[in-house]
Amino acid sequence: MKLAAITTALFSMGALAAPSPAAQEFQFSDLQWTVETSPGHNITFNGTIEALAAQLQQQQQTETTATKTVDTNTDPDADTDTDEASVITRRTVDFSGGNFFCGGPWPYAHMAAYWEGLRYLHSITGEVRVPPGPRMCSRVSCSYDAAVWVCNDRTDELHLNAFADIADGVSYIIGRCATNAWGTTQVAGQVFHPDHWNVIVRRDEC
Repeated sequence: MKLAAITTALFSMGALAAPSPAAQEFQFSDLQWTVETSPGHNITFNGTIEALAAQLQQQQQTETTATKTVDTNTDPDADTDTDEASVITRRTVDFSGGNFFCGGPWPYAHMAAYWEGLRYLHSITGEVRVPPGPRMCSRVSCSYDAAVWVCNDRTDELHLNAFADIADGVSYIIGRCATNAWGTTQVAGQVFHPDHWNVIVRRDEC
């Protein structure tokens, strides 16, 4: 079931914790997540991945029953619309018009830790929101001391169609900044989208 898959993904991605970039340069806020737990049924959360996973786990049995009921009574046209919407949500975000840098103020993290997180980010559908900026940042995931942050440089609220949008930024950084200069492959960097938001990949404590 969709809710079970979301819950597994959230637990597997690891913990979110206290802000890491320099406090004098950034503002911090929890992400707002709107997650589809069953066809046509969205739930909005404010908080960390751990908090979301706990809430989703509590609702899992109820939502699974509801999903079965919806699936039984959903007509074919409705299913088609849902599939089309899902395809649109998963379009690759183009960072080619923005700037990026490797390393800089961000310490390098082992790249192997990012592969599982990327897979889960691509698997979770739903809207992501970050409060107005500039330099309003939220930590999206962190496992094995490898963190992903998303920052809003706009003066209005940032709306992203899916966590896959953030994952595309991570992939962009990995493709340009991964290095084996210290033996094992490591990566760190920041990429700025033309729409005034950015993604940070860096080592962090988690």
